[in-house]
Amino acid sequence: MKPALIAALTLTMAMATPPVARAATLDPQPCPFADDTASHRAVCSRFEREEGGVSIAFDVAVLTPATRRSTGHVVYIPGGPGEAPVSAGGVFADLLAPFDDRTVVLFNPRGTLNTEPRMTCDFGDLVWDEDFGDARAQDVLRGCVDRLDREGPDPALFTSLEIAEDIDAMLGALGIARSGLYGISYGTEAGLHLLAQAPRWLAFAILDSVSVPGVSGMVDELAARDRFLAEIDRACFAGRRCSALARDGAASLAEWVAQFDGTPLVFHLERGEAWSFDGTDMLDYLGQLAAYPDGLDFALALVEMLQTGRLRATGWISDDIASNTEFSAASLPLMLQAYSDTIDTGDVALLDRPTRYALNRESAAMQLDFMRLWHGARPREANFLEDGAGEAPVPVLVLSGGVDPFTPAEWARSLHARFTGLEHYVFPLLGHAVSVAPVQPVVDAEMTMQMRCAHGVVRAFLNPTLGAGDGCETYRSENGR
Repeated sequence: MKPALIAALTLTMAMATPPVARAATLDPQPCPFADDTASHRAVCSRFEREEGGVSIAFDVAVLTPATRRSTGHVVYIPGGPGEAPVSAGGVFADLLAPFDDRTVVLFNPRGTLNTEPRMTCDFGDLVWDEDFGDARAQDVLRGCVDRLDREGPDPALFTSLEIAEDIDAMLGALGIARSGLYGISYGTEAGLHLLAQAPRWLAFAILDSVSVPGVSGMVDELAARDRFLAEIDRACFAGRRCSALARDGAASLAEWVAQFDGTPLVFHLERGEAWSFDGTDMLDYLGQLAAYPDGLDFALALVEMLQTGRLRATGWISDDIASNTEFSAASLPLMLQAYSDTIDTGDVALLDRPTRYALNRESAAMQLDFMRLWHGARPREANFLEDGAGEAPVPVLVLSGGVDPFTPAEWARSLHARFTGLEHYVFPLLGHAVSVAPVQPVVDAEMTMQMRCAHGVVRAFLNPTLGAGDGCETYRSENGR
């Protein structure tokens, strides 16, 4: 969702004297990780370079296999935007698991924790309001936009294309001549830019939950939300995986959430703010659980808890919303920059399209207003899919969750029009980031198989002597179908 690289320059520009830029440097520093990893040993450094008179700096970690010889390198491109893996809790076992025989390079993308420069916009306690995004928050946002226009940093510095350029410069400073890429969610955008540029060091790419630069996909997002909620409906009510006590006489998900229209679910966040969910709010919250690969299993467990252990359920919801709010408060400028430049003027009208399950259209429209305020009059980002089509320059594995409303499978399928030769798997019952380990033990046998296959195809892609597992080819998508 960032401006595409301009391919042609005028002769005058080509002959102009390039600005003097300071060479990229790496200075050793202690690693911030709270715990050591059993599979890898970490060495950390501070990367710095200059771009157009602006100093760019971020933390880097190189993790080498602890007990075996490294067979190559892979760069992890985190999602969010806002995730910073070089941090106290940044390294997790399932990130490293597929790469136990490879050297993994981690970095904090520009704008995230301990990087320079950074954009800030302090909304104070407003971020904890259930109606965040209203007129008060919009006034604060206008002030932040005006300040960035006057004082900087320029939001145009914080795009997936710039992250791709940082990766290229970082690998050069590290002296790495050959490396693969592993990107999740927003991280796949930088991965796609690098795939299109095909630098000599690029060996392969694994793209999980693809976000395509410049593609506005609200229709796809709403359709995927309906698919996810329909699977909850099918499993919990039609399939009766939820207990009779949990279903409480309801024959469908729509009937079940109607109880909250009469008696809203009230809970308090850790700071004491009172929130309440009516039936539509509950559908929206259940839809958010597709952010987890095993979100469907999680949603069924939550339906059960809300009827059989409400205090426990509201405690979990409160903690989950508080965690997401804290992340958003720190990362909101990056998130607005990432998502606002694909907004179309007709997107608000799309909210009037019928959906199978009720949607809080007022809240969704407020989010669109927020993004339009941030983006202002800047030109819309170029559509990545409109550049020339051709064979993928290196082996590429693409993974999609069939009920992921954050990066719908339709977006990944559209890549087949840009690159041929993609190895693409779609797992019908999985949500977002399918290569990540499940939040809890998965109960459903079909979901268990799909989780196993999602991990199996990654292992087989990295080592063709290994098989993905019985039945995993069932999920392979050929040429976007």
